Amino acid sequence: MLRIAICCGGGFSSSTMAAHLNKQLAESEYKDDVFLEFIPFSMLWGQSSAFSSGTAKERQDEVDVALCCPHLEYPAKTAVKEGRLHIPVFILPMRLYGQINIEGVIEEAEDVLELWNNGTPNPVVFPDEPRSMNAARNVSHRRWLAQQGK
Repeated sequence: MLRIAICCGGGFSSSTMAAHLNKQLAESEYKDDVFLEFIPFSMLWGQSSAFSSGTAKERQDEVDVALCCPHLEYPAKTAVKEGRLHIPVFILPMRLYGQINIEGVIEEAEDVLELWNNGTPNPVVFPDEPRSMNAARNVSHRRWLAQQGK
């Protein structure tokens, strides 16, 4: 089973996105093969979110990959420098965030995991997209490459 976290700083947009994606997942052929959950980014390593108090349990062991909203690019790089992440983390491109469907999320997660397993460090980036904020695609990287004839 592929386990995907959708992460954000606070959670309004990403929790809404995760709920929408879970609805699509429940109606798809992938419902028995994929688990998708919203997790605030800081809770991946056990830090309480801005909207909770006390300590939180680390949640990286609950998922295989974290797909993060675009504004987490800098916090993700900081978390990597601090040694807090032991799962692959990917920053979704701005144009893709909020528009991606469940098939695109699954493709993106699978491709990020493949890069991670082949030694790409966190935050994981596609070789032709060194910075997600500059990506001009609105489909999964795999589909974008196919559209470009690559």
